[in-house]
Amino acid sequence: MTLRIKYLLILCVCLSAGLLITNTIGAGHAAQTDSAVGIQQDVPSTIDGKVSKSINVPGYTYVEVDTGDDKIWAAVPSTSVTIGEQVSFSIGIPMQNFYSKTLQRNFPVIYFVDHFITDDGATSMSAAAAAAHGSISQEPVAELSADISKVEGGNSIAEVHAQKDELNGETIRVRGQVTKFTAGVLGKNWVHIRDRSTTNDLTVTTDATVAASDVVIFEGKLALDKDFGYGYIYSVILEDASVTKE
Repeated sequence: MTLRIKYLLILCVCLSAGLLITNTIGAGHAAQTDSAVGIQQDVPSTIDGKVSKSINVPGYTYVEVDTGDDKIWAAVPSTSVTIGEQVSFSIGIPMQNFYSKTLQRNFPVIYFVDHFITDDGATSMSAAAAAAHGSISQEPVAELSADISKVEGGNSIAEVHAQKDELNGETIRVRGQVTKFTAGVLGKNWVHIRDRSTTNDLTVTTDATVAASDVVIFEGKLALDKDFGYGYIYSVILEDASVTKE
């Protein structure tokens, strides 16, 4: 009888311990799940605040945004912001302990973004993006006004596009009529030219100044898939070209 009671007591102890362990694990798992859910709910998709500092460097604008609870740094391709202006931006992966060689300073955390949204809902687009889309360019020329033949020893725009792989990295000459001109973006002037060989245009970067409707000859190095950041990629571009006006 005594032996049977001992077995029953041992069995009860084992069952109790098993239930305790199961409940503990379940509670721990629930706590982890709740904690994970809480983290996901607490992380915002955007950061909103007022511009408290702004630093311009070649190609970028560094902005300190005061959210009221914290001051957060963000970097955007060169754009114009005003101290005290209300802005917001979508967050991605923050850069931890980012050192800027240009500014010679370390940022514990900084967000690199493609644009800000201002308090009136307008998009503060980067200069590179504006150049890519022609949003700050002159009005495009609707029709070509001259019979633009291929320059001697050079290429037509159709040939440039058709033979781009062979011409990649080569210095070429192209005659065309200016259809768009954008000055002073990322330290360069941006030009779109066309000729009568194709409906495609050719984008050119240069230090020279030209005007819409000018017929010019550009000489520069052809580059393919040129990435200026944030998704703005030129499949074909003539870079650092010199110009001869006709």
